[in-house]
Amino acid sequence: MPEKSRINLENILRVEREERKKLVPLEGDFYGKVAGQIQDLEDEKHKIDDPYSIKHDIIEDEQKTVKNAIESIIYKRTTKIINEARYNAEMSLHETSKQKEKHNLDSMTHEEKIFYNRLLEVMTEWRSEVVNNIFKRTHHQTAPDKLPEIPEKNDISKESPEKKDDSIKEPDDSIKEPSDKKDISKEYIVVRLLKDIPTFVGVDGRNYTFAKEDVAVLSTINAKALINRKAAIQIMVKR
Repeated sequence: MPEKSRINLENILRVEREERKKLVPLEGDFYGKVAGQIQDLEDEKHKIDDPYSIKHDIIEDEQKTVKNAIESIIYKRTTKIINEARYNAEMSLHETSKQKEKHNLDSMTHEEKIFYNRLLEVMTEWRSEVVNNIFKRTHHQTAPDKLPEIPEKNDISKESPEKKDDSIKEPDDSIKEPSDKKDISKEYIVVRLLKDIPTFVGVDGRNYTFAKEDVAVLSTINAKALINRKAAIQIMVKR
């Protein structure tokens, strides 16, 4: 049987970092893969006999990190999808502006596409109903009993064609958030091991095994987990 698809913590954290700038394109089954990763961690934790071991603690730390990262991703993406549905619902009311409608469906997962389409349908229907009711009511209140005669030379039908409605404008793409400056010292830490460490899977998806007095460069998450449990100490590197 082919090996099941898996997404590691490093990829989840990368998506979480980039998500504040734009709607990051994700695979259709992204959330399914994350669920599989969480289940893999849970299965791996249950195989450990000693619940107080360092390996058990490392897996628990990774589970908490995945949970926090995925909740942040869902919140940010939900906000962007709602804003896009609202924008396109507004555009649908202006026939001359329909070409401005934007759809980022290719960047969404299966679940997000369903959510977006439902939102767009509800928002479009609601706005159309409210706007139509307002203008119908206004028309009935202000319409005169008899329309005045208009001389042919001032026929309003000969005036300039209807101007394009530019009241709704696209978001200004010229304003961009500053790009992240990757600082490797914030993502990795040099440590010296104070005891033997059994094999564990790091946030980068690699297997690690250490003996006492080994010196290693680890991701901040794994390194701090070992330091907090007195299994390693940080080595400060001068620049």
